[in-house]
Amino acid sequence: MKISIITVVFNDLKGLKKTVASVLEQTSDDYEYIILDGGSTDGCIEYIKSLKFRGKYKSEPDSGIYNAMNKAVKMAEGDYCLFMNAGDTFYNSQIIEKAAGAMTDADIYVGHTIEIGENILESKAPFPMTIQHLLKTSIYHQSTFTKRELLLKHPYNENHKIVSDWEFFFERWLNNCSYEVLDFFVSYYYLGGYSFVHQDIIKTEREEVINRLIPLRLRMALTEQHEEKEKTQLEIKIDKAMKMSPVQRDLKILRNAFKALLKDLF
Repeated sequence: MKISIITVVFNDLKGLKKTVASVLEQTSDDYEYIILDGGSTDGCIEYIKSLKFRGKYKSEPDSGIYNAMNKAVKMAEGDYCLFMNAGDTFYNSQIIEKAAGAMTDADIYVGHTIEIGENILESKAPFPMTIQHLLKTSIYHQSTFTKRELLLKHPYNENHKIVSDWEFFFERWLNNCSYEVLDFFVSYYYLGGYSFVHQDIIKTEREEVINRLIPLRLRMALTEQHEEKEKTQLEIKIDKAMKMSPVQRDLKILRNAFKALLKDLF
């Protein structure tokens, strides 16, 4: 089982160094490393040329991250591809060894992720996968091993700037590609990149994908189901509050108001 670890980078030498160190410390030999630089001018290519690693690199302009990721897949020779782009890192040095030993023939394998931002969150890969999960959020490509032949047959949509990895997985899942969970943490994902600060673009692109992939009747049914669930949860909260004494209700209101005030201030 050979895994192609792919790093796409453009003018992020600091992030690239962090990611490369994480890749090169992997204890397994069952991988190749593909680095695709988008024509950086901050020293990335000089740094890449100084490295010794199993794999290959290229530096040339691209039309965006998904164009670069598609080109990197064509360079790869592994059975599965994992995108560990500049700035992200493996959870530890045994990840490739564990993944290669756990994977058999599923189309997509997803492990768990540590998300690092203002808070540190543990994000577990969902099983079974549900349409509700995909409509609400996504899976992390830093923790996802995808068959290279699947990526070659269905390349990322280069017309989108941010959501094409989610779009790829959503569409493949809807078309019955097999999905399995690796029950261990694979990567650290650091918030603050392009996608994190462009939530407006994410919203627009996700709506386009959902409208294309999901029939209107099903979208309406899912919306009604979501509203009914929220209504039920609200009724439970109201019922719980009504069973409290007046003093307890007042204290709870004050605590929530104080939490909201702290959040607004800090």
